[in-house]
Amino acid sequence: MSMAQASGVPDRLRPIDERILRLLDAEGIQVRLDIERRLSLSNCVTATRCRSLADRGLVRNSNWCCYRITEEGKRCLRAEL
Repeated sequence: MSMAQASGVPDRLRPIDERILRLLDAEGIQVRLDIERRLSLSNCVTATRCRSLADRGLVRNSNWCCYRITEEGKRCLRAEL
């Protein structure tokens, strides 16, 4: 747990996290493989970042590695502007 998480202050989005959230916000539910291809990311990076975003409640993982942005993820994106 990071110090920001321990204090209750959310971590700022990494640029790659913001790219993933923007894709999901614009396109809706995406299979992880499509996220990799659309954003030119490796499998490992995509899996790690999607898992981190899901742990923070910013995306939801449904069956078969399909991800969608949550309302919290949309609020986080608006805060980054």
